[in-house]
Amino acid sequence: MALYAIILAGGASSRFWPLSGDDHPKYLLRADGRHTLLELAWQRACACTDAGRVLVVTGAAQQSLVTRALPALPTANLCVEPARRDTAAAIALGCGAVARRDPQADVLVLPADTLLQPAQALTAAVEHARGAPGFAEAIHVFGVRAPRPETAFGYIEPGVPVAPGVRLVARFREKPGAAQAQEYWNAGFLWNIGCFLFSLPAFDRELARHLPQHSARLRLVRTAAPVAEDYAALDPVSIDYGLIEKVASLRVCELQAEFDDIGTWDALVTRLEALGVPPAQALSAGGEGNYAMGEPATVAVVGESGLLVVRQGDKVLVLKRGHGQLVREVARRAGEKPHA
Repeated sequence: MALYAIILAGGASSRFWPLSGDDHPKYLLRADGRHTLLELAWQRACACTDAGRVLVVTGAAQQSLVTRALPALPTANLCVEPARRDTAAAIALGCGAVARRDPQADVLVLPADTLLQPAQALTAAVEHARGAPGFAEAIHVFGVRAPRPETAFGYIEPGVPVAPGVRLVARFREKPGAAQAQEYWNAGFLWNIGCFLFSLPAFDRELARHLPQHSARLRLVRTAAPVAEDYAALDPVSIDYGLIEKVASLRVCELQAEFDDIGTWDALVTRLEALGVPPAQALSAGGEGNYAMGEPATVAVVGESGLLVVRQGDKVLVLKRGHGQLVREVARRAGEKPHA
């Protein structure tokens, strides 16, 4: 069967306010100092299948950003959501576009805004999974060893092996509380990295079973894209909560790779420092380790260390390193509409 890849490039994360919203989606951050996260996701997808079989799902407000960031993306491979309805709908929309080309295809789903290194780890895992017995009947997730307890990720308990590098999933829990995250980490659970692999018939079956509203309005057997009214009527639900947590025929492929969702300004600056390409230094007097990002400006910091100053238009963020998780609260107070 042919393999298609779907890159999810939607959302408007408030964690990177003031560079947030539809004009500044997270996937356009350059976490390696050179390439956007979207470009890196495109490279991972193209390492798994032909570029002509890579589709991107995005919203109308970000359509032009995606086409500029990915000039090699064929116009016909850009799927534009009529409304923002979370990842279950976005994946179903992309799968519908694939089904109109090949209703028996296999599909790999990738987020546009995370890092996974080395990229070859995903390519090898996809090959192992597709070669395993019973592949076409199962839904596959991908996991990495959790380096620390973390409430922002889903956790996967690997079960019985079915092939080299592929196991049944004993348990899948999306974003647990702190106590559960510690328990899962102690037990050696894997982090869910937000990638999924399945045959279209298997996905169609599970969608009908667990998300009947999505299945009825976004049936993969359609000969045309769903109308905007059908899409807008869907309840927003993530694929993790709506489907993955409920699937009985769930398998996991463990990757020997580093995963980072670059979830905060702290995480981004720390990574850029480690790579030797930190943000621009702010002028500092009586302090050190201060940086400036966003629109060009002369930024001076007096008497403080470890600050990041981000300017975008009439919005300015002054962040003390280590407090990046609070940026979402600032965005809320500033009138932004936060999205995960």
